[in-house]
Amino acid sequence: MTGFISPRSSILILLASILVLRLVSPVPARADDPIVVTPSAGIENGGLAFGANLRYFFLPNLGGEIDGGYGDSLCQNCHLSETTLTANLVYEIHPVPLLSFFVVAGGGVGLLALSSPESGRTVLDLFDLGFGSTLNLTKNIGLTLEDRWFFPLTGQLPNVTGGNLTADRIFLGVSTAF
Repeated sequence: MTGFISPRSSILILLASILVLRLVSPVPARADDPIVVTPSAGIENGGLAFGANLRYFFLPNLGGEIDGGYGDSLCQNCHLSETTLTANLVYEIHPVPLLSFFVVAGGGVGLLALSSPESGRTVLDLFDLGFGSTLNLTKNIGLTLEDRWFFPLTGQLPNVTGGNLTADRIFLGVSTAF
């Protein structure tokens, strides 16, 4: 019989629909605590990195963020450090009370410094994009894991030809909401 959906398929479709609606529906887990501060540490292109961000949720799932960070990139026969300051939009979903997922996108500036094999320093316009999750340990404290990419929009390092100035930072941080 064509066009017939079995009871098992109907249940799977219903469960999948509920899951999708739950993931995209606004669950105001931070309605009482719209400000979140997250200091963090991790790696950038294989080197050590650290930073912090401040988020303000003006809607239950949508907020703005100021993010600053520093990272050392490991590259072949060179030492490249990058200091960034960006402003971003954050969209966060809360599928269950203990867990949230987020995406961030925005832009700002980066100070890149190459110290070997040649010296070079420049300030570049950046676009950044990332995603992550937070495991809420208490109402106001959580562990955040995030991966963020920084893409230069203009310019290059003086005296340097070729090379990829894109940075990939993976951070683990402690989030505090208030």
